[in-house]
Amino acid sequence: MGSEVNELVNLFQSILHVYSIIERQPRDFGIGYTVHLSELQTVSSIGEHPDVNMTQLAEIMGVTRGAISQTVRKLVTKKLVSRTNERNHKEINLKLTSLGEMVRNGYLERMKEEFTFADELYAAATPAERELVKRLFLQIHRNMKNRLP
Repeated sequence: MGSEVNELVNLFQSILHVYSIIERQPRDFGIGYTVHLSELQTVSSIGEHPDVNMTQLAEIMGVTRGAISQTVRKLVTKKLVSRTNERNHKEINLKLTSLGEMVRNGYLERMKEEFTFADELYAAATPAERELVKRLFLQIHRNMKNRLP
């Protein structure tokens, strides 16, 4: 591997490492206790898909039903999500509570603030540069997905 490619790969791995450290930090969105990234992502997905059931949510998020059950159990305990079975008495549907909406809005705002620089970079890039970055990201994503167990 050429030294320039090696430098780029090392830089990308460093970016992933720093990002994982940042995202592992639980956040408090003014509710008096912290929420972890997996919980934030679940809250966000439930907010995007009101009345989603556990199986659908697992599919949407690309995780097992067991993983979703554990996360939802924590979110119910934290009073961010409520379970209902209004549509079908055999099926549990999920809704955000008002506290859950508050956390979701805070999370979305944080994401918007954190990635404002991407909008600025995108606006300053040429169409060819944008296409190159898009192709690169797609290839990295495919490569990483192919390496999943």
